[in-house]
Amino acid sequence: MLLSLLWHALFFTALLSAGVIAFALITWLERVEGVNGSPQRLRLQGPLLTALGLALATLPLSLTAAPRWGLAPAAALLIALAWLDWRHRWLPDRLTQPLLWGGLLCNLDARWAPLEDAVLGAVAGYGALWLLNALYRLTQRRDGIGQGDFKLLAALGAWLGWTMLPLLVFLAAAFGLGVALARGLHNRRAWRTPQPFGIGLAAAGWLCLLTGPGSPGPQWNFIYFTASTPHEIEAERGSARFAPFLPCLADGHFSAAGKG
Repeated sequence: MLLSLLWHALFFTALLSAGVIAFALITWLERVEGVNGSPQRLRLQGPLLTALGLALATLPLSLTAAPRWGLAPAAALLIALAWLDWRHRWLPDRLTQPLLWGGLLCNLDARWAPLEDAVLGAVAGYGALWLLNALYRLTQRRDGIGQGDFKLLAALGAWLGWTMLPLLVFLAAAFGLGVALARGLHNRRAWRTPQPFGIGLAAAGWLCLLTGPGSPGPQWNFIYFTASTPHEIEAERGSARFAPFLPCLADGHFSAAGKG
């Protein structure tokens, strides 16, 4: 019991230290890149409180040792990316690339997703937003999504695998819509202000890291998609792995999930 409490305390402290690391990354990047029009100087309390929120979200979960080691550096990068996107509408490659490679390395032993799903997640994450932005540019003659968002979704896809991308984008969009509604109610002019999507992606990514397939916490078994062989389909019929309403694509066969 005492050892378990000590382990939880060390992990909680590691996540809090992620806020300090994120603060150092933000101030270093702002200084090195010479960001113009920088808002008021960032104080340590902001990233530290964000890290506290991320740490509190893990308390109801019984996390094993392996995911804990991956979550702390991921938290530092996500906090830094979210704050930089909020302050400067900027998601630097110096943070999104380590996040992507970290996800692939953590999934060498299928910690969150099989490695092939992680690679496909990175490709699909980037490609989906790139295609959406290309279609928007054809109609509006301007970009609607920043390239940093492409890379951040690719990095999160490398952590979670391609099966979690629909849920991840849905949660990020819902988060962004909630922020836009709150800002619009406070100030009507805020409706016309572009909202940074990276903050929503970072928040949704953290939630999916804690609750997605392969994580030790409660899972979103009713939304994500699963690719299986016919033998696995037969063995898993009626299992919670399959969504009760959404169809699953398995070896070219389109079967209704959840049917006995």
